[in-house]
Amino acid sequence: MQKKAKLLVASGEKSADMLYASGLFTPDDFVYFETQEEKAIVLSALEYDRGKESCHRYLNCYRVSDFCKSSSFSALIESISKNKNISAWLVPSDFPLLIADELRDKKIDIIPCRELFFPEREFKNAGELAKVHEAMRATEKAMLHAKNIIIASDVDRDGNLIFNGEFLTSEMLRSEIDMTLLKLQANALNTIAASGLQSAQPHNCGSGIIKAHTPIVIDIFPRMQSSGYFGDMTRTYVKHEAPEIVKKAFNSVISARDEAKKFIRKTAVPSEIFAVADNILKKSGFDTGRDSQGRNYGFFHSLGHGVGLEIHEAPRLSPSAFVPLRGGEIVTVEPGVYYPEWGGIRMEDIVYVEENSCSVITQMDDDFELE
Repeated sequence: MQKKAKLLVASGEKSADMLYASGLFTPDDFVYFETQEEKAIVLSALEYDRGKESCHRYLNCYRVSDFCKSSSFSALIESISKNKNISAWLVPSDFPLLIADELRDKKIDIIPCRELFFPEREFKNAGELAKVHEAMRATEKAMLHAKNIIIASDVDRDGNLIFNGEFLTSEMLRSEIDMTLLKLQANALNTIAASGLQSAQPHNCGSGIIKAHTPIVIDIFPRMQSSGYFGDMTRTYVKHEAPEIVKKAFNSVISARDEAKKFIRKTAVPSEIFAVADNILKKSGFDTGRDSQGRNYGFFHSLGHGVGLEIHEAPRLSPSAFVPLRGGEIVTVEPGVYYPEWGGIRMEDIVYVEENSCSVITQMDDDFELE
């Protein structure tokens, strides 16, 4: 009897689903398949020995030559299909189109999965939680290094920060963060160190000289080289005293973040958690909208997102997320307010969703004005 099965063609480095399914953090693509009878990977001769030692113990590990002599993925999958009596493969939405077309030409059905390919990835076990803790400790060390650089910087008469005799730029601060992470066996990915008006754009990485009395938004989200799990944290600093509006924004964002945490638990609805933070910011005078030039202002992104083998994964703490939390999720809590005329504030922790509350994974302080 012919049957359907799951199929992946990807590398562990690029695909969180493949890393989750196989346990292999490899740069080259390989095949994972899952039937009712077995879960298995198929590796080239180059990767077979290491892969067999490092993959999940419950997987069957095959060589490509166990199925065919061709190096073509479509030929390999055709051979697996015949050997395992598979007539149709369920694949993730990002499955390679060329391979899908070649398999369909061979009369093998390819069915895109319209849901999460491994929905269980959303819920972290104790081992996964420990890996995120490890990633967060590295993240915090890098953030502390950045904070100490700002503290150690002097300010010239034009308000420019000077560190070790040079202008402190966003590029320099980002490099210091990234090098710290590299020493901790973590890979930095598009670290944000945006100051002044640039901080009003949440994903602006930052450029140019950092000045005193303006917000410096630092967002660090490294991936551990050993496990592939991410950390994620944002802090906002000001060298010396902040303007009153920036102080007010900081205090409001902290209140929104910490109050929202109190509502995070199993069965909580993400949209309702978002509303807690959003209402606090609005009541503090920080409305959301667009100005006459079409620029966003206020709190215009979601409250948080899942963190694990991807930096952004399910679930979302957004106004359009109505499925209750089920416990075991790791999510960020990161309200922010942004105004083109003075900059932005964002403060981000990550938490683990438990039965009646959440446990805070982040251990970094909330210091703001740095002398």
